Amino acid sequence: MPDTIFKNVPGMRNAAAVPVVEVDSLPESLFNSKYVDKSQPCVIRGAVRGWPAREKWRDAQYLKRRAGHHPVLFFPHENHITYDRMMAGREEMRFADAVDRLFSDKWSVATLGLQEELTELRADVGRFSFLTQAQQSFLYPPIRFFVYRNAGSTWHYHPMDETLMCQVIGSKQVGLVSARTPFQKTLQEIFLSEDYYEDASACLRLDNADLSWFTATVEEGDALYIPPLWWHGIIPKSESFGVTAAVPWRSPLPVIADTIRKMASGDIEMLGGTSEAQVQALVDVAKQLGLERELEKVFQLAQVRKLG
Repeated sequence: MPDTIFKNVPGMRNAAAVPVVEVDSLPESLFNSKYVDKSQPCVIRGAVRGWPAREKWRDAQYLKRRAGHHPVLFFPHENHITYDRMMAGREEMRFADAVDRLFSDKWSVATLGLQEELTELRADVGRFSFLTQAQQSFLYPPIRFFVYRNAGSTWHYHPMDETLMCQVIGSKQVGLVSARTPFQKTLQEIFLSEDYYEDASACLRLDNADLSWFTATVEEGDALYIPPLWWHGIIPKSESFGVTAAVPWRSPLPVIADTIRKMASGDIEMLGGTSEAQVQALVDVAKQLGLERELEKVFQLAQVRKLG
């Protein structure tokens, strides 16, 4: 299985394990107070073990029958953050044809880009006993499916929103390091260029950096809680067909306020695009927090970087 995402990142050699909690001993109040409010990652064992998807989605014919007509992009490589790497070798096809490839040993590494939501599969997704009072996320849809074969994701972070990375089929290893650090600029230069993917010397600037690196093993049926502003790189632990479901929700107000201030200072970038509705939702919350000017500066900085 690919390990390029970790092998040239020196911090992963001695990364500490994130806390692991059993879903049956995790009340919602504890999840929020100990992890979400403090932006601390954790693995939740058994978080999605009861989802019907865990059994149904192992059947290629079921997936094809339910959602096979949807258009997708097929990529013969891992998920990349740089456009040229991600678009290399892409093919447009139906989800049904892509599923055939992902279940075939002829393809060693592959991942899909979903061009529209696979709404027919939503019924196979369950709920969380420890997350019942969540508000709609700012930047991401209610659920995103990552459908792949032996493919990981290069290092990136979510500028807004909390995330549960749910392993429906297959297992993964995740590396994490917080973007709330004086070394954020260096992390950003290294990870957003993706030079480390092939160049072992690309991370030499981090050798003496005082950074706290973490690692998490996410088995089938588990979920990894990933707060905003945490860099994470992901490698597969299984070489066959796999599915991850990313479920986002809105951060607590103090976390949102801290994020806006950090991005307004220029320390952290607003990665990705935003729709008009998403911008308005952010503006409304910024007004509530008294941070309208700071948010305006965030969008100005994002536009300057895009033009640059």
